[in-house]
Amino acid sequence: MTVTSPVVFDEQQMADYHENGYLIVRNLLSPDEVEALRITVKAQAKWNSYPPSLKYPTPGKYTISGNKLAKPGLAFIAEHPTVVQAVEAALGQPAHLTAYVAYLRTPSDKGSGAHCDYKRWRPVGSSMNWVFAIVPLADFDEAYGQFLVSPGSHKLSRVIDKNAHIQDLGPIDKGELAPFIDPELKAGDLLVTSAYTWHEAPAGTTSDDRCGVFNKYCAVNAPPAAGYYPYNSEVLGALSDAGKRLIPVCFDEPIATTRLLIERASEGDAEYLLVRDAEKDRWELPGGEGWEEEEGVGWDVGARIGALQVLVKQQLDLDVPWMSYIEDAKRDEGICRLYGFLDAHLISDTVVSGDAGWFTKDQLQSLLGEDDYICQAVQTWQRDDIIRGKGTAIKQRKNQFV
Repeated sequence: MTVTSPVVFDEQQMADYHENGYLIVRNLLSPDEVEALRITVKAQAKWNSYPPSLKYPTPGKYTISGNKLAKPGLAFIAEHPTVVQAVEAALGQPAHLTAYVAYLRTPSDKGSGAHCDYKRWRPVGSSMNWVFAIVPLADFDEAYGQFLVSPGSHKLSRVIDKNAHIQDLGPIDKGELAPFIDPELKAGDLLVTSAYTWHEAPAGTTSDDRCGVFNKYCAVNAPPAAGYYPYNSEVLGALSDAGKRLIPVCFDEPIATTRLLIERASEGDAEYLLVRDAEKDRWELPGGEGWEEEEGVGWDVGARIGALQVLVKQQLDLDVPWMSYIEDAKRDEGICRLYGFLDAHLISDTVVSGDAGWFTKDQLQSLLGEDDYICQAVQTWQRDDIIRGKGTAIKQRKNQFV
């Protein structure tokens, strides 16, 4: 489906999007806007891109991402009214910017094979409802390298139980993928695709750089299961007042700790597992000082699932196969990233000793006070208007649907 900017998406256009998994807005940017953004991206690729070991113009993919959107000339595309309008029409919800990403591929880069970008272990890819907003800064043709899509492929990713508190996807049969097509994207066009739409980017033949913006947005009611990318105040200041709502979390201090809200079924109310912190003389959630999974993370930082799995195993001898982001809480020691885990089979007292215990929501409020960060986390965790997925550690990426 192709429409002309500015746009008002009608029911038929959105029906086409839901059928095909993508929509196109032609001529979103003028040639002058494309050239200005291209020059800015190229400058960042030379001096301020990921990975830092890659030195321009060595063949490879240079990534300008995350808090770099605060650099002059980059932020406007993230909050462009037509981009936001198209994204929110596709999501069916107001949007959060989960990743600002500009890619520059130098000549002789190999491109990428066919894939889908739903990834449980990445902040950018673990929401159950998110989209790409792709703006080419060169014609994506055979010379520069096309961006191919498989129409309808997003429908192959099926939610196992839409009524579940934590939703889950089953693996797809790649044999069912429709043939990939070339949507013939030109510099300055906008392509919005579902997170589940399969795509590939063959290598080009030109001696010039192939670059474009590949931003990601999730629905506000479908946070990434791995946790949001942590934007800073410089990013917030680079956006207009209208655009600031796109930033989901914002803090300048690092994530210091990470903790897990473990819920089990009981005959009455749900119960939550706390451990006794003797040093602070209070009941606390399992977890503690977190760390980033360095290998395989790249620029997409923020997930603490691998660290939290290790901490919970050490403290409770409990293997947690997945968890889902709840929120970030400001505490005395800094930012605490909170996840939740639900298992109806945790009905015995095998993980409970004198230093651990199960508490209902009412018991927690009486013990800690309803304004305590744990009680606030329970409130958020219990919301039935939030669509949650299962987040995993990077080490589990080969078993995404297990």
